[in-house]
Amino acid sequence: MPDNATIWTTKAPVLEFDTIEFSHSSIDTIRIVANQYDQKVLLGNEYQPCYVEVQYPKIDGESQPEASFSMARPIVGDLVQRTIRSIPPFMRIKEPVKVVMSHWSDSDLTTPMFSYELNLSNEGVSMSVDSVTFKVEKINNMTRGVAKIYRIDEWSGLEGA
Repeated sequence: MPDNATIWTTKAPVLEFDTIEFSHSSIDTIRIVANQYDQKVLLGNEYQPCYVEVQYPKIDGESQPEASFSMARPIVGDLVQRTIRSIPPFMRIKEPVKVVMSHWSDSDLTTPMFSYELNLSNEGVSMSVDSVTFKVEKINNMTRGVAKIYRIDEWSGLEGA
């Protein structure tokens, strides 16, 4: 029988992996599975494989949850970066890009082991020669200064402007 040190240091034989989803009303949802060689289908959605270094948020109850992840730039990283940048700036202020980070086990592909729903931060996307880095955080909607959109039918004085 193995001793406790062996039990606690032995990795489980079940495959575990991370997924990342980017969604916004202006784009099609982008789904990525981290550090896999082949596409994965989870809950009827197809995830593209990519090398990703994931840093999950530290939740201590006092600060806003923040996370970051870097993905390989060739093919997938460039595609995600271009797609995010294609969202008009006003639309990103009005409705932030939602990022769902999930951790899955191969033994149960119906529900993730844990999941975080965050928003792409103002620093958002940075790029180097070989990687694209994303910063995500939980945005407090009460502190966001999003002004009301004025429509001409409500404010007739704007017609001549």
